[in-house]
Amino acid sequence: MASLSSAISNPGHILSPNALAHDVKPKKICYSQCHAFFLPPHRSPICRMGFVSGLERKKTLKSRIFASVTVDTPVNTSPEKVQLPKGDTWSVHKFGGTCMGSSERIKNVAKIVLSDDSERKFIVVSAMSKVTDMMYDLIYKAQSRDDSYLSALDAVLEKHRSTAFDLLDGDELGSFLAQLNHDVSNLKAMLRAIYIAGHATESFTDFVVGHGELWSAQMLSCVVRKNGVDCNWMDTREVLVVNPTSSNQVDPDFKESEERLEKWYSKNPSKTIVATGFIASTPQNIPTTLKRDGSDFSAAIMGALFKARQVTIWTDVDGVYSADPRKVSEAVILKTLSYQEAWEMSYFGANVLHPRTIIPVMRYDIPIIIRNVFNLAVPGTKICRSTEDEDGQGLESFVKGFATIDNLALVNVEG
Repeated sequence: MASLSSAISNPGHILSPNALAHDVKPKKICYSQCHAFFLPPHRSPICRMGFVSGLERKKTLKSRIFASVTVDTPVNTSPEKVQLPKGDTWSVHKFGGTCMGSSERIKNVAKIVLSDDSERKFIVVSAMSKVTDMMYDLIYKAQSRDDSYLSALDAVLEKHRSTAFDLLDGDELGSFLAQLNHDVSNLKAMLRAIYIAGHATESFTDFVVGHGELWSAQMLSCVVRKNGVDCNWMDTREVLVVNPTSSNQVDPDFKESEERLEKWYSKNPSKTIVATGFIASTPQNIPTTLKRDGSDFSAAIMGALFKARQVTIWTDVDGVYSADPRKVSEAVILKTLSYQEAWEMSYFGANVLHPRTIIPVMRYDIPIIIRNVFNLAVPGTKICRSTEDEDGQGLESFVKGFATIDNLALVNVEG
């Protein structure tokens, strides 16, 4: 005999009155648990014997039992947190102002980024060539109560507008121009306040000059996306935290920066990220900068936070020379340098890297590669801890290079 449970699981099964009378025990069914419950009408003995006429079959089809039972199952609606991957899957690139100097050069930078076969890429960019100087000039003119600061700001706006029109189109262009106009409107108000006060605080100055990096990062990320690659851009003021020092420098707060980076990445996961160099925030979330040559420092810090495979500094020279080629015609490109050698050459005037840039990557033995963005055939100079190069030759030698400091006078006093 059929049971009620089998009828629910098989709606086409016909229940006889006897089956309902003998096999089915009364069961309480809540209204909220049952959408429709129709008992079959009384049928003739012929129907009970299995001989069903066409008319009876139509009646039977209308007499199915429908039941829907709801079960309270807890559902986790909170979004799953995206973990920040770290390690050798990341490569960090830094492109300076010369590399980002025009729309054509920005396209060239995008090609280099796209040609990197690393699984994940973090790109640090400077402002377009000369833009940082233009922004400092805005501050100087405004606090000097020179009305030409307005026309100078218009020149900055036009430089980025024309570049955007060359690079972007559609929604990407409209979105960038809207943000650009919004930023310039805010800058105009701040410069007006500086004009009235006749003075610019350090935080005001840092806020103004950092906009060049914001705009170049947004444009490059748009160009990368235009080539079909998922790419997010990062305002590093949201991530990088630094503490000012007494020597007009800053020290990165790695612990706080790492926490903010993980939080940022959980909301903006991407295998390609374009970030602003040079700018950061204080622990009080006040905009600041890493001072001159800060973009290289930014790349080194982010490389350490990601524990990246390497950090490549793209510039307009083929690598680190053994001496200043403008003064020594026999100067050659050095294939390798140790961290210590690079630090000493920088400290004593060689145009290699700022000494601060080397410190973050030394903590995790992350090599720095110096390469020429305009001459990709040259491998550049590798700065690392290893004492041997690719040919098995020692990196240390009695003389690796010469550095000079101009406009320096030594006075020897004897008593």
